[in-house]
Amino acid sequence: MAITTLDGVVAGAQVPRFFIKAVPVANTVAGRPQTTWDRAGVPGAGSYNTTLAGVALSSSSTMVNGQIPHTDPGSGNAYLARFGAYSTSTGTIFLADRLWHNGGFTITSTSAQTVNSATFPARDANGSTNGEGVLLGLEISAAAGAVAPTITVSYTNQDGTSGRTGTNSVATANSPSAGAFYPIGLQAGDRGVRSVQSLTLSASWVSGTMNLVAYRPLAFVDASLAGTTGAIDPVTGGLPRLYNGVVPYIYYIPTSTTPPAIGGLYVETQG
Repeated sequence: MAITTLDGVVAGAQVPRFFIKAVPVANTVAGRPQTTWDRAGVPGAGSYNTTLAGVALSSSSTMVNGQIPHTDPGSGNAYLARFGAYSTSTGTIFLADRLWHNGGFTITSTSAQTVNSATFPARDANGSTNGEGVLLGLEISAAAGAVAPTITVSYTNQDGTSGRTGTNSVATANSPSAGAFYPIGLQAGDRGVRSVQSLTLSASWVSGTMNLVAYRPLAFVDASLAGTTGAIDPVTGGLPRLYNGVVPYIYYIPTSTTPPAIGGLYVETQG
């Protein structure tokens, strides 16, 4: 059954989960997103798959290294009840469900590299594999070279239409450090991604390691002043559904060049 009242939210509240992550010590750029997936902290660093087809991620049987802990409800549904976070410098902190990621790209290639992604788990905005609300990003997991290529991804959209094309919506940069995150824009009219077919760089990135990730944003809070905390609750956050197997993690957009530490609390309710 769904939770439909505040009494239900309170009755189903789970143990709060604390997180704290440090960010790269170099090349933080205002307005360029950063991922915390492979950063040390609490939870500990996550890892990447090493195949182009990648792997669907789920916490249902075993939690994924790097995720904020989650256990599927024995019955009923899970929802995000509260998300509060702070940053030691200004920015915006996002909570997302990590559905899939890959590896194995040749970062020096300018040819289309075939991905043909593994099927994403049934955790889109509607709890299906269609991809409604699922987004793509490219994460740098080992520093790349002094070039700024355009990233082009061929994908299938939420309606099953293949041959759609997206490019990085934030400009790439020379020598991005590990943790740099480049969201991929969608073709006009699209609302999400069902699968990925290929990735192409406009120029060699010289060196380093890059990975694609499919994710669904769940919530965000502003750290408009360094050291302050932003938070959402069941009313201000809309009580988003957390489908079984959810893999919660943090990414953020800094508004300064000072590398921050970020931390906070994540609370679910189930019932």
